Amino acid sequence: MQSLIYKVFTRKYSLSLQADALELLSTVIAQNELSTVDATKWLELLADTWTKREAGPLVEAGPLKDLVAAVSAGTSSVSSRGADSASDVFTVISAFDVPPLWYDPSTKAFTHPFSKAEILSSAEAKASLFRQRYDLIKQRVLRNENFTPVMFSDHNRFRTLSTIDSLQGREGERFLLLGMLAQLEEGKLFLEDRAGSIELDVTNVGKRAHGLFTESSFVLVDGCVEDGVLRVDEIGLPPPESRDVTRNAFPNVNLFGGSPSLRTEVQLREIEVATDNGMVILSDVWLDQPSTMRALRVLFDGFSHSAPPIAFIFIGDFSSRPFVAGSGDTTQYRDNMTALGQLISEFPDISRSSHFVFVPGANDPWGSGALPKPRIAEYFTKRLESRLSHVAFTTNPCRIKYCAHEIVVFREDLLKRIRRNCVLEPEEGTDVAKHLVRTIIDQGHLCPLPQRTRPVYWAYDHAMRVYPVPDVLVLADRFDAYSVNYEKCHCVNPGEFSSGEFSFFMYYPVSRTSQYSKIPKS
Repeated sequence: MQSLIYKVFTRKYSLSLQADALELLSTVIAQNELSTVDATKWLELLADTWTKREAGPLVEAGPLKDLVAAVSAGTSSVSSRGADSASDVFTVISAFDVPPLWYDPSTKAFTHPFSKAEILSSAEAKASLFRQRYDLIKQRVLRNENFTPVMFSDHNRFRTLSTIDSLQGREGERFLLLGMLAQLEEGKLFLEDRAGSIELDVTNVGKRAHGLFTESSFVLVDGCVEDGVLRVDEIGLPPPESRDVTRNAFPNVNLFGGSPSLRTEVQLREIEVATDNGMVILSDVWLDQPSTMRALRVLFDGFSHSAPPIAFIFIGDFSSRPFVAGSGDTTQYRDNMTALGQLISEFPDISRSSHFVFVPGANDPWGSGALPKPRIAEYFTKRLESRLSHVAFTTNPCRIKYCAHEIVVFREDLLKRIRRNCVLEPEEGTDVAKHLVRTIIDQGHLCPLPQRTRPVYWAYDHAMRVYPVPDVLVLADRFDAYSVNYEKCHCVNPGEFSSGEFSFFMYYPVSRTSQYSKIPKS
């Protein structure tokens, strides 16, 4: 059996076993009289869980013993307590709990840049913010097949990135550059990278890739240098990277957040299939409007006659007008939340079985206007929370882990903001929603805008990443509802619930599809 243990831990997962750890595994296998097939499955579960926990490449007996006990308990819980009862099946991750990992190009690894991430962070965090975005995109671009030559292949097929400082004295030559768009002078567009900046002439751009180009977004630019100005022939967004490629590049790094599940991906997929009741996604649910409460009653009543959904994801605003502190809004807002809790409790199967997630909008308390926005204060929500079995009031944006699914939820009127700040107009006659989705995923960031336009807390910029590409991206926006598939990511905008046609989306994890629905007006 020792050869089997080495095969799984060392050859497959690149883990080194200490002698006492090897003896522990051999003893457990012998005591339980596991067959070779069962032992292999059990060892792979252990090794996979050890890797996800980022416990390091050296496996010691003490931590391994705890892991053996935890895995055994976690595996048995699926059959004894029900597939969806364990806490590692559905997890909501606050933006402030996302691992603060920044990419270091010198070591080509992720590190912790600050001893402690804080809202009131140091100037170092501000200076590093855009450099970090640049480094993260550049390492992704260099791994792309168009930039990585293969041994014995035709190297002329591959492109080489240049830096701005290498352009000096090379008039008339063609270059491909990666950098950030900026307006360093009034009315002039520049490209910046770590080495410097250069003015751009985009008047004769012949080819423009799909996407929305804003100040502070990162682009690939192809052109020639004339009189110290880069005459741009082609411009495009950085190529995206699939989730599988990212995970293979950083196999032991948890960029998404949350504790790793004790189950294998196969076990999690089985749970998904067994409980594929869908997730309900609603945005702009104005609880101060009687028509909204009537529509929600119809919604809950409809689901009460079938299996309860996996989750209801409620996205703000939860009021039709901005919250004003110190006014009568405080009592009214709390009462509206309480009324929602009372309504849900009238449907016991839903209130006991479904998960409820609440993501704040701009009109909800509190927050300074910067992102990420903190959760709605407990003062307003504790009465509602007391009536539900599974409820989470979280930040904007937030992340959700459901089985093997990774979901990112963001409430922002992104399309309007980005269109207003475009430095290059998108091609006419194209689907602007597809432009937006491609921009967010290619940029690897939820809000690729200047700090003066949409400020982000410097030390929490990592919480705004869309990297690796998630399975589901919810961009709740006051724009027409849509669903778009891009790079194996299903992106939806549920539209406005209260001010529209009481529309919402149902997302089904197994098929990775969504269904647009709406409640008829009575």
